[in-house]
Amino acid sequence: MEHVWRLRKLLPMSAPSRSLAPRGPRADACLASRRTVLRLGAAATLAAAFPARTRAGAPLKVRLLVGRDQSLCHLPLIVARELGYFAAEGLDVTLAEGHTPAQAARALQSGGAQFVSGAYLHVVLRQLQGEAVQSVVVEGRSPIVAFGVSKRQLPEFRGVADLRGRRVGTSAPGTLSDLLARVLLIRAGLRPEEVRWTPLDSGSEAVFALRAGRVDALSHVDPGMTQLEQKGDVRLVADTRTVKGARELFGGLLPGTCVYASTGYVERHAEVCQAMANAVLRGLKWLQTAQPQDLIATVPDAALGEDRALYLASFYKVRESYSVDGALSSEALKATAGVAAALADVPASQLEAALERSHTNDFAAKARAKWFRS
Repeated sequence: MEHVWRLRKLLPMSAPSRSLAPRGPRADACLASRRTVLRLGAAATLAAAFPARTRAGAPLKVRLLVGRDQSLCHLPLIVARELGYFAAEGLDVTLAEGHTPAQAARALQSGGAQFVSGAYLHVVLRQLQGEAVQSVVVEGRSPIVAFGVSKRQLPEFRGVADLRGRRVGTSAPGTLSDLLARVLLIRAGLRPEEVRWTPLDSGSEAVFALRAGRVDALSHVDPGMTQLEQKGDVRLVADTRTVKGARELFGGLLPGTCVYASTGYVERHAEVCQAMANAVLRGLKWLQTAQPQDLIATVPDAALGEDRALYLASFYKVRESYSVDGALSSEALKATAGVAAALADVPASQLEAALERSHTNDFAAKARAKWFRS
């Protein structure tokens, strides 16, 4: 059927992955000391409710796949690992970085990973393809993505229709940056095949490509887009890094990333999913009040990058996009339905059923009861 073909083209079915390693030893004794205090404080305050341990009492090893870009989208997971929130829930989590959405889907099916951090919209589209996957906890209440055009390549840019025949850079197919670009094109009356797509996996590669003239437009994540903004290289066309920008584009808060798993795994390992939700929500809560010195002391050097000022500027730009409760609201589901309908062209009843199957708020509700009790 036509809509099945469109979905397969949108979400094609490999590069080796690598572990998103924790930060190395610090030369600065003050920062090391602060990090130690943060870890000890976390360990002292976290009660091990819903522990997910092996029968022998050892932490349960869990593999969680994240994207290639080490972007701010996955920051709640990094915080949960660095501050010991996963460990306090009885989880030994490996954040495996370097997977496209298609590779992540195969890993879930084969048992090569238990969880993936990716776009909730991608989860819905996978459901429409007949894949049984389900969101466990939401990390972002809006995408941390912006779309802009090169001021040098398109100095007379008037609108998205001007991109016909042009080169558009995004991350891998199925990522938030890719889906945002496709939505913009469709709403401007362009078919996705009317532009030339250029895959740009990492933020640094995306920044270089736009500056070098390899692409005319770019849809990507922070801190890369903030860097291009600061240097005046890009003219923003859509910005969903803020709640206001997401609502303007989607008519509501389209969710960003979520932690999801195969539906079978969720049903068989509810205690592990609950532990994951507990840890992630704890990380989200920490991010709501984190100060610059907290981030520098907690986030690994590899994720901070060489320009810490840029990283901090990007974080404060997108902080409101992080979920405050880990759940999918009715507004979020409505916005997702509208965008998915534009991308997938499926009957309303089929889309409604896919939305229902693609999420549960049960784990987030129990995690909120644990961390946000008065």
